[in-house]
Amino acid sequence: MGSVVLVRRVMDSELTALREARLRALAADPDAFGSTLDRERAEPMEFWRERLAGGPWFLAWSGRAAVGVVAAVPARTPAEYQLEAMWVAPEWRGKGVAEALVDAVLSWSRTTGAISVTLRVFDANLAARRFYERVGFRRTGQWEPHPGKGALRERLRIHLPPDLPEV
Repeated sequence: MGSVVLVRRVMDSELTALREARLRALAADPDAFGSTLDRERAEPMEFWRERLAGGPWFLAWSGRAAVGVVAAVPARTPAEYQLEAMWVAPEWRGKGVAEALVDAVLSWSRTTGAISVTLRVFDANLAARRFYERVGFRRTGQWEPHPGKGALRERLRIHLPPDLPEV
């Protein structure tokens, strides 16, 4: 397994790769997500097209294998996006893939004029919480129950510095 990973926005022609990466994420780490493997496995390709139309998704690639996935979804205001569905294949954790996926979402969000990105993390997912805090997300103190799982999720936020004009 090489150590070079390329993160790029998912194109319409890559819907099958997106679906496969998402299903792999739900199978490997079911407690990390609000959805379930059975629910998303049953969805037709139109579901995936609609998800892709709702905001950009990014895949981390090692050669022809997708080893990570994340989405940037419009949030409460045009100035905010939400990082969702973040996952890195277990064999790629600790190798910078998660950071590269977060960077892709933050960079893309900046291009839209967003001033912040939020995410929700389950209370019991301590590893994810530590990672997000390490890369700059901060706790907001806003908690919400997940309607289907009965678990609490906390909203974290990162403020995006404005792009500085080149000198």
